[in-house]
Amino acid sequence: MTRRATVLLGGTLVGAVLVVVLVIALLGRGTGDGDPVRPVAASTTSAPAPSPVATDDSCAARLTVTGTWPGGFGAELVVTTATAAPDWRLSWTLSDGSTVTEAWGATLVSGGVDGVPVQVTAPDWATDLSAGQSATVGFNGERTGDATPTLVGATLNGAACGGQLRTADPTTTPSSATGFYVDPDTVAGQAAQAASGADRAVFERIADTPQAHWVLDPDPTAAAQDVAAYTGAAVAAGKTGVLVIYAIPGRDCGAHSAGGSTEDGYRSWIAAVADAITGAPWVVLEPDALAQVGDCDGQGDRVGMLRDAAAQLDAAGARVYLDAGHARWLSAEEAAARITEVGTEHLTGFALNVSNYVGTEETVRYGEAVSQATGDLGYVVDTSRNGSGSDSDEWCNVRGRSLGEDPRLIDDDTALDAVLWIKHPGESDGTCNGGPEAGQWWPEIARELVGGAGAE
Repeated sequence: MTRRATVLLGGTLVGAVLVVVLVIALLGRGTGDGDPVRPVAASTTSAPAPSPVATDDSCAARLTVTGTWPGGFGAELVVTTATAAPDWRLSWTLSDGSTVTEAWGATLVSGGVDGVPVQVTAPDWATDLSAGQSATVGFNGERTGDATPTLVGATLNGAACGGQLRTADPTTTPSSATGFYVDPDTVAGQAAQAASGADRAVFERIADTPQAHWVLDPDPTAAAQDVAAYTGAAVAAGKTGVLVIYAIPGRDCGAHSAGGSTEDGYRSWIAAVADAITGAPWVVLEPDALAQVGDCDGQGDRVGMLRDAAAQLDAAGARVYLDAGHARWLSAEEAAARITEVGTEHLTGFALNVSNYVGTEETVRYGEAVSQATGDLGYVVDTSRNGSGSDSDEWCNVRGRSLGEDPRLIDDDTALDAVLWIKHPGESDGTCNGGPEAGQWWPEIARELVGGAGAE
């Protein structure tokens, strides 16, 4: 059985041809050395496409100037490749003799002085680009006069890049270098801004990767404001937001993430959240709730609540993935039976491995079994911390683990729609294995996860 994942991403139909962004640096972040980026909103502009040069349409380059000030500027260069680019290196030339003084997301080799092109090489933690991925390099530079620098030309591993990829199909390819939304206001982002040196690079690795936004506040007004702000920002950025709805009564059966709405108030809470949605975000609905049905008191009509929540969120335009635990919790047959009891009419699919460590290969085998038993429902997998897999059933602040695969859409012969970072790496699961309260930033475990990335 061949199943092609067809999804709506950033308001654009995406089929077999995908451009998935490997986000390497947040817009406007420096290295911590030298002058900071100077945000001058009135001068912010996007540069036009590169001037006509002999190009290889296997890569595409886009320069965005993020700010200017007397004698200087901040910018980012995004280069997307249609083919694999191992040990990638970028070179580019700017107009009017503009030069680069510092860069992040890559190692600066040459700043472009005396007619030599600007040159950077890949960071140690992301040396290779796969087909369809992008390298994003942020930088500050010097300019002459008041002219805003433009891109004269760029090369990726020696191939001159044009403005479009040769595989581009306007009916199936996103209209921009798109993907899932990177929220600039995560705890990891705040930690990165406050850090320097090696810690800054480690925390940026996490902060610069798209992650889900958790909606936790039991107050419906506050939750609605939170959702409106996040989804509105994602739409404004031309990206797809990912929400985690996490306020079911009896949440986490009173454990580390206890709390949530009341039995009487949950449906009105969901209504407020649904009404606040802008665009078409992906929604992971209530982690652990389905797997914990009947495990504790205070749940009310949990199946009915999940059914109603899916209907309201679906009507609001969201793609709803009901959380179904992980491969070592419920049997595939039991997970499928519970999903079916909730009903699949308003579900895009189900979510697996949220906040867990089970390896992707094992999770996909399990997901395929659940999918087949639910009429070929699609599913998503949380890969935020599963890069080293799991050799036990331990789930709370497991030590010695690593980041998993970066978020991307999947289009293969499985029912897997995407891998996502749903749990925020670097945030504690709770007061276990030496961790702080649930949701608190834990620098020690953030370093472990980034240091162990790619261990498998």
